[in-house]
Amino acid sequence: MELSNGRQTGMRRFAAKVYYDGTAFYGSQRQPGRRTVEGELLRALRSFGEVLNFRSAGRTDRFVSALGNVFSFDSDRRLPPRAINAELPPEIRVLSIREVPPNFHPRYDALHRTYRYFLYDEGFDIDAIRRACRILEGEHSFHNFTRARGKNCTRRLLRVTAKKRHHVVVLSFKGESFLWEMVRRLVSALAMVGRGELALEELEEALSPGVERRFPASPPQFLVLWEVAYEFEFEHEAYSVARLVRELEKRFRELWAGAAMAGEMREQLLRS
Repeated sequence: MELSNGRQTGMRRFAAKVYYDGTAFYGSQRQPGRRTVEGELLRALRSFGEVLNFRSAGRTDRFVSALGNVFSFDSDRRLPPRAINAELPPEIRVLSIREVPPNFHPRYDALHRTYRYFLYDEGFDIDAIRRACRILEGEHSFHNFTRARGKNCTRRLLRVTAKKRHHVVVLSFKGESFLWEMVRRLVSALAMVGRGELALEELEEALSPGVERRFPASPPQFLVLWEVAYEFEFEHEAYSVARLVRELEKRFRELWAGAAMAGEMREQLLRS
C-alpha cells in the first residue's frame, strides 16, 4: 500500500550524514554513465532492499568534497553505518544514520550550510581578506558570483571567516543557501583582495544590484561542504568515524610528503 506522500506502508524515513572525496566522482548528483556519489549510495542501500524518495541536502560539483552532506531515504529497516560502508567504495563513508519525521526533506529543512575552502597562501594580506569577509556577511545580491543567470541571486551569509593554517588560508562560509559556484567565485574575489588586486570598495560595489563585474571560479578540488545543520543533531557511529580518521591520516601523510617533495625539487631548480 502506498501513502499519499509517496511512502509505502512499513517504510520509515532516515537521514544519513555522509563524507566523500569528491575528486573520485563526477559530482554528487546521479548522471547516466557517470560515477557519482548518489549513484554509489543508492547502489549500496538497494543491496539491502527497496529504497524510496532518495534526496540530498545539496548537490556538489565534480571534484567538490563533503564532510557532512546529508541524504534522506525511505526504507523498511534501519541499517548501521558500518553495514552500508561495507558496500561502498572507500571514497564514501556514512558517519551517522537517524530516523526522521516522514515529511523530512534534507534540503528544505536545513537551517544553514557551511562550506570551507582551502586556499594556498601566496603571501596574502590576511587582514585585508578578513575585512573583505565582513563585507560579504549579511544579505546581498550575489549575481556577480554565480554561474546561474536569470534567477533571484539574493542570498544571506551568516558568517564568513579566514584563518591561517600552515601554508593555507582556510575560508569558511556559513549561509542559509548558496548559488551555483557562489563560494568558489567568492574565494577568487577574496584572493584578489589578498593580493591587492581588488579594493574593498570594489568588492562592496560588486554586491550591488545592477553592477556587472563577473568573477571566475576557483578550482573545485579544494572546496568542502563542511556541515548541514538541522534542528536535531547527528550521533556519529564511533567505528565508522575511527575508520575514516585513519584513512584521512594516511592521506594527509601522503599528500604532505608529496608537497614537501615538490617544494624541494622547486627549490633545487631555482638554485641551479
